[in-house]
Amino acid sequence: MAVDVQRVCTQQQDQQRPQQQEPQAIDYAQCMRRRLIGGAAAAAAAFAALPAADLLLPGSAAAKLESTQVGSYLPPADVEDFVLFVPDGKKTPAIRAGTVTPGQPYRFAMPPTWREAKVANILSGNYCQPRCAEPWIEVIFENEAEGKAQVIVSPLVRLTNRKGVRIEEVGPPEGIITSLGPFITGTYLDEEDVVSASSAKRDDGLLYYNYEINASYGTNGPHTVSSVTVKGDLALLLVVSANDKQWAKNEGRLRAMVETFRA
Repeated sequence: MAVDVQRVCTQQQDQQRPQQQEPQAIDYAQCMRRRLIGGAAAAAAAFAALPAADLLLPGSAAAKLESTQVGSYLPPADVEDFVLFVPDGKKTPAIRAGTVTPGQPYRFAMPPTWREAKVANILSGNYCQPRCAEPWIEVIFENEAEGKAQVIVSPLVRLTNRKGVRIEEVGPPEGIITSLGPFITGTYLDEEDVVSASSAKRDDGLLYYNYEINASYGTNGPHTVSSVTVKGDLALLLVVSANDKQWAKNEGRLRAMVETFRA
């Protein structure tokens, strides 16, 4: 289901403007930001109501993925008891559009008992590729007993107006968390809830910023560990989240997942 941003935002403005008031210019990016990022709860409700045709995968294919543990089709990873996920050239709208380089996509490892979940079309960036102004969700994997993992991609312009820069040129870990926080929690971020912020260079030559956040209000879960880097004109994040029970039993595995992320 394609989303006509201009039509939706224009209708909203017409409904809200007094009858005699002159039309004003519409900030479509701000409008969609309110719809997608600021309205996380509403988006979740909309997702639950979406028909199968409005999901990235056909109903039968999506159902098959949901019922299949990733260990049955993904290869072993370098991390013990983990399997490696690398999306193919047709996996997501961003990869098909070339926004995320098909031949060199992101990758990460996870326990073999996890399953792929559906990504709603409206959250996938399908409506705006290849020139999205807002962040989108690439893939979701989850395990009911352990937690959830999401790859989130944001245009670099959401962090800086500079092009072709490395993440360390955008700012320090503590400096850019205010921009990244809503992507990680699914709503907003109180900086007091940032447990740790650090950086580490990995074997792909990129510097990654790593965060732990404990936010009881987070729609992705109160506990999150995440890793983010910049590649080209994109910021790529792996966000792994858990509730209190999941975190208490699986903290070590969830942290290990984040360390495997490569952009």
